Amino acid sequence: MKLLWKKSKNLVLKDSIDLTKMDFYALLVPTILSAEIFDKNIDLKVLVENFKVEKPIKDYLYDNRTALLARLIREIERSDEESLSYNILILNDFLDQVFKLSLQNDIELINAVKLLNKYSRNKV
Repeated sequence: MKLLWKKSKNLVLKDSIDLTKMDFYALLVPTILSAEIFDKNIDLKVLVENFKVEKPIKDYLYDNRTALLARLIREIERSDEESLSYNILILNDFLDQVFKLSLQNDIELINAVKLLNKYSRNKV
């Protein structure tokens, strides 16, 4: 997840919109397919509903991640520079929030282990 977050920070609009789209695909595919970020397929709705797409995403697509991903890739392929820029911003913000939340959870876990070690006979 840290690698996705680092890549998202480097994703900006380039001179060639096709190169930008390819970089966006490289971030979008592992994000959508990640079971670490999205436990259930329906959880994808939080991210996907914020994307700027021509046709609304129907609910049946959330049953299958690969079908949803194929639809998103087609939408991005047809998108103009303005909507691509907006979608990049949405994905960057989402990955930033997920990374901050995972860091917070890691810190809480470390603090819990330290507390257990402090007051237990058997170290965790």
